[in-house]
Amino acid sequence: MRVNIKNKEMRVNIKNKEMRFLFIVWILAVCSGCQPGQTILKGHIENYRGEPVILSCNELDLQDTLKIDASGNFSWVPSGTGSEVYTVSVVGYQPWGIPFYLTPGDREELKLLLLSDKTIEVKYSGDRAAENEYRLAFGKLDDLTIGFDSESGKLSFAAYKAKVDQLEKDMQPLLHRIADPEIKAQFKQKQHLWFQDRRTFYASILSGRLRDDKQAADEDFNAFVKSLDLNDPKECNAYMIREIIDWQQAQDPAFKLAERKVDYLNRLERLVSNQGMKNKFATEYIKGVISYELGRSLEHEIKRYNEICTDNAMCNQIAEQYKEYLRVYGNLMPGKPAPDFELIDDKGKKCRLSDLKGTYVFVDVWATWCHGCVMEIPYMEKLQEHFANDKRITLISISWDYTQKVWLDYLKKHPATWPQYIVDKENMAVMQKEYRMSWIPRFMLIDPEGRLISIDYERPSNRECVKRLEKDINS
Repeated sequence: MRVNIKNKEMRVNIKNKEMRFLFIVWILAVCSGCQPGQTILKGHIENYRGEPVILSCNELDLQDTLKIDASGNFSWVPSGTGSEVYTVSVVGYQPWGIPFYLTPGDREELKLLLLSDKTIEVKYSGDRAAENEYRLAFGKLDDLTIGFDSESGKLSFAAYKAKVDQLEKDMQPLLHRIADPEIKAQFKQKQHLWFQDRRTFYASILSGRLRDDKQAADEDFNAFVKSLDLNDPKECNAYMIREIIDWQQAQDPAFKLAERKVDYLNRLERLVSNQGMKNKFATEYIKGVISYELGRSLEHEIKRYNEICTDNAMCNQIAEQYKEYLRVYGNLMPGKPAPDFELIDDKGKKCRLSDLKGTYVFVDVWATWCHGCVMEIPYMEKLQEHFANDKRITLISISWDYTQKVWLDYLKKHPATWPQYIVDKENMAVMQKEYRMSWIPRFMLIDPEGRLISIDYERPSNRECVKRLEKDINS
């Protein structure tokens, strides 16, 4: 039997061309919408029921609602060109924030399984999967109750330390899987300090025992503290110093609570001889004092700080911060007019806080990305029900979300029965400056004349909140 070689070769060539064509079509289909070197996050959410899915990046002041299709798929391309850590949150589920790191050109994939107990199973794949798995696991460490639970309070330091040591050991396999040596070294150092800090936290347990008139001596813990190098930034951080000083104060029968802050600086000066670390720790401490203090002069604390810190730039920065503190503090005394700013309601209509005069105004400052804020919402609902027929008081919520879209998407899923407002970045800055808004949630009460009653009111979840509100509006 003869075979026509020429015809056979032609058929093979045609077939090869068809295969190449189909391969090119497949490549184009896979890469449609992607540009060479483009950074992209793709993902899938199983058991998705329309919950708001928020993507944010603190460093970029970015917050956006991801578009999830009917099958639970999503795709997102960052507008920036740098390397950043982003967070994905599914409202109502834990973990509250799922981190992922993107560098230019990365392809990352995120698979989320929403479970009936309102938790999420997370699976990473792509260029930075190992790093992101570590970030997620490391973030969950802060949710651990060890050191804060009643069981920890019963343990000796040796038993407590053994539990912390095991947790650190459990993190090692995730750390070893990271390929980037620079990032691995950064994580290793951060992890080391986190676990040393958690070991040092045992000082709080001992302080609690002292307050309860129980035996608080533990030689193993004393030996651990003596082993710490408080002058090496790789071995000690500000949190560890704080725990050690708090423990010293708890043991000192001559210690006076009213002098806590100056006493802290005195002990810091004695504990730390590395002047650079001393400057840094003292500056971090006094910054926190100024940021969170709401009711008195800090003249003595500032004077002692200036005696300890030798860095002129740091001292000047603190001087400016304290000057602003004194200015704002004087304007926030009860009876002073509430500093005014612009609000935008959920229909897009603008007004000012001063336009709400005529009733007492209970103000809730919150954001969808703030877990503690969202936890207060059911109590705000109960508060609204309690005062629903009382025309003397109005409840309002003011969102600090970065974008109106995220806020409005949340309100569609979780409608509120009291007025909802948001502030833009400019007016958020006004609130931060004029109300010393260093944290949220924050609750305030303003009288019908627009004068301040309190800029740091009880949370609605506090059982005393209703009683105090009734007393204030009746007085």
